[in-house]
Amino acid sequence: MASQLRVDKILPVDGAPTNGGGGIIQVQMGTFTDRFTTNSSTMVDTGLSVSITPKFATSKILVNVSLGSFANGTGLKRAFMNIVRDSTNVIVGDADTGHEVTAAVNTRASGYASGTQIPLSFMVLDSPATTSAVTYKVQASRGSDSGDVYLNYAEVNDSLSGNTASTIVVMEVSA
Repeated sequence: MASQLRVDKILPVDGAPTNGGGGIIQVQMGTFTDRFTTNSSTMVDTGLSVSITPKFATSKILVNVSLGSFANGTGLKRAFMNIVRDSTNVIVGDADTGHEVTAAVNTRASGYASGTQIPLSFMVLDSPATTSAVTYKVQASRGSDSGDVYLNYAEVNDSLSGNTASTIVVMEVSA
């Protein structure tokens, strides 16, 4: 019996043609398995980042962030996160000027024990409009609260908490 190959179409290695939309051209991933702590009231880099060099200026970049655990410390009720491309916020809430962040967690109310760990995921489609290398990274801050923000572990590091890993995956998608 002779072999047969049947396909609806063959997609080029560079993705779907312009206006064909949706073809994945390349995928890059960054991991962060260490512990991160900050008590900064302004955004600082967490160490979770990935670089990608788009093949086409018309491409979109699908950014998928998965934080193994995001936590707060004593006296802190909130923790904030931003996704940035180089030094530009990729997406932020803008309903109230001066409070623009990508995501916020309120891990406990006053009086509750510290050490709550919350996994946090976020996905956004970005348009960098370049063929130069860009770096996507996650930043964190405590905002106006006092205390520390933790990534990949909790303030109370006991048998009830765990050390986690965080990832950032970027995919170049043909426009």
